[in-house]
Amino acid sequence: MLNKCIVIFFLFISFMAKAEISEDGKYATLMLQVNLAKYENKSSHCFKQVTDFILPESDMLKLKQMPRETAGVLGKLFDDALYNCAQPEVFNLARAILILQEQNKVEKSQAISEQIKNIRLLVFPKSTVASAREYENLTENIKTQLESIESLKKPFNPMVIIEQVWGAPQ
Repeated sequence: MLNKCIVIFFLFISFMAKAEISEDGKYATLMLQVNLAKYENKSSHCFKQVTDFILPESDMLKLKQMPRETAGVLGKLFDDALYNCAQPEVFNLARAILILQEQNKVEKSQAISEQIKNIRLLVFPKSTVASAREYENLTENIKTQLESIESLKKPFNPMVIIEQVWGAPQ
């Protein structure tokens, strides 16, 4: 993911050299780049936790008591854990995106619009809506049980959990 952001950054720098953008537009773009770099640094730390994840035996036993369909909502819990781990950087990045979007209403730059779109797709994928909806369809009892599992509040590896708790996906 870092490589994608570096490519976006250099493409945008080359665009900035050619395009007519106001000082406010340049500043908003710079703030987006600064916040993107900070987010990338923090998120790499969070993804390291994912690769180092070990499911505690006590949490595995709690999860084994839940229906196999519960595995479908691990995506939402995974996203939540990553976003929580990446705070305040993810908030600052989202704020920088919104500020640049507002500034681009004045700039009307296609290149800025593309940059915003690409960063949003990298950081805030659309797939989170489906898993959030699936989570909301769970019973309150299962949601409460899931929310009580500490290892699901920190970055975790959903595939490790699925394999250890319910067996390999079919």
